[in-house]
Amino acid sequence: MTFTAPNPVFTDQGVGGSHSMLLYPDGTVWTCGNNDCGQLGDGTKQNRSIFKQVMNLNEIVAVSSGVNFSLALKKDGTVWGWGDNSSGQLGDRTKTNRSKPLKINGLSNIIAIGSSNAHSLALSSEGVVWSWGNNGSGEIGDGTTLLRTRPVQVIELNDVIAIRCGNYHSVALKADKTVWSWGNNVLGQLADGTKKNRSVPKQVKGLAGIISLNAGIAHTIALKNDGTVWTWGDNSSGQLGNGTKSYKATVIKVPGLSNFSAVGAGGYCSFALKNDGTVWAWGNNNTGQLGVGTAGSHVLEEINSDETPLIESLVPLKMFTDAAAISTDSNHSFALRNDNTVWSWGKNNFGQLGDGSTIVKLLPTNILTFNE
Repeated sequence: MTFTAPNPVFTDQGVGGSHSMLLYPDGTVWTCGNNDCGQLGDGTKQNRSIFKQVMNLNEIVAVSSGVNFSLALKKDGTVWGWGDNSSGQLGDRTKTNRSKPLKINGLSNIIAIGSSNAHSLALSSEGVVWSWGNNGSGEIGDGTTLLRTRPVQVIELNDVIAIRCGNYHSVALKADKTVWSWGNNVLGQLADGTKKNRSVPKQVKGLAGIISLNAGIAHTIALKNDGTVWTWGDNSSGQLGNGTKSYKATVIKVPGLSNFSAVGAGGYCSFALKNDGTVWAWGNNNTGQLGVGTAGSHVLEEINSDETPLIESLVPLKMFTDAAAISTDSNHSFALRNDNTVWSWGKNNFGQLGDGSTIVKLLPTNILTFNE
């Protein structure tokens, strides 16, 4: 889970993990939650339920949290990583975990980063994409399925302006507003009408005019320049928002959604931010990650709540107002409101909500205020 303020866009990442990162307006990075692999960057493996600054890391312009590892992009275009490195996802030519930030060699002029279950992406100012880490499904995009412990260039792809990682697939948005995908495809997450994995990027057909996108564990969500929302891939929890639970290997329009300005994807859920500041959510809600005041029965029993259980929603639900930005993970989320207050909700077993507790929150809870 990562969150950046005060930019009014959804931030990376939504593929999993149980730690959180806040990028402050002054360029410092703060973390909390699970720290088993050193992903909090404090030199320890001790979990923490309160945000603490990652030391010796400044002038940061973007952050991205994968599953048990973290990435940060500095103003000078360099990328830094820490945490789990068992698949080479830190790009330092080793598989050694790091509990403090380490500069990733071989990357320069980077303007965007992305991370996932165990692979990472970086976008250069020239529109070229670099990737490293796990590659069992071709998610690196270098034409192979070989694990990479150092950055390699994604082949046959240029003029890229945005990147996102699913668990085992990758997507990119080009300057011409087309979307390209590669990697795992067993649930149609490449939107090519098949279930065949692909190690080389290919354009997603039937999709044009896209201005932003995001990826969950095995689904993708995209925002069109007319304010409509489009999805494809896994739909086992209703995360495609079309009222069914059938996966889609081609793109579909989410019914009834218009006038939106940003989209986000959790592991098995989706979010969309409307121009009027309202946030809409759908998909999995087993641990309260939709923030609508309820969850699966096991969570309600745990906190002694008499709310009616809601394991999932197959259609979008209005859940938040006056929002400027949202970042969502598999089981927890953050929001920045227009008054610069930060709110969190969902699963909290490692203290990843940053409220000083390990108690699940079914509704957004105010945890701090960013100073102007």
